[in-house]
Amino acid sequence: MKINITENKELTETEVNIHHPVVLDNETKELLYYLEERFHYTLAYKNERAYRILIQNIQYIESVDEKTFLYLDNDIYLSKFKLYEWENHLEHSSFVRISKNTIVNIHYLKSVRPLLGNRMEATLNNNEHLIINRHYLPTFKKKFGL
Repeated sequence: MKINITENKELTETEVNIHHPVVLDNETKELLYYLEERFHYTLAYKNERAYRILIQNIQYIESVDEKTFLYLDNDIYLSKFKLYEWENHLEHSSFVRISKNTIVNIHYLKSVRPLLGNRMEATLNNNEHLIINRHYLPTFKKKFGL
């Protein structure tokens, strides 16, 4: 992959153009997924109001009593999407499923440590702890780089 950066004083905002062969290579696909996640918004709800939130600001997504919640730094929002829909949508992003009811954004993980029963505990930057179940551990380790 070649990267060309050109300064243009006539532009008022940054413009990204991607030129690729007919078949996208994995590096280009990852770049596109990153850009989509970085600048992609979703609708979320709180106190009967709809909000546009950046997906990159979501620390983790959790399903509780058939409702899906988005956890941000200081807020919790309700999503109309099911957890499996989020998982499919975020498949090639920094999000990874860690349990039957939780998807985490690895950019917000401070550390992980092993637990008994082939599980792990993930500590987020805000010191919240999440359990990574053994069924999801191989995918998590690959995404996290372990």
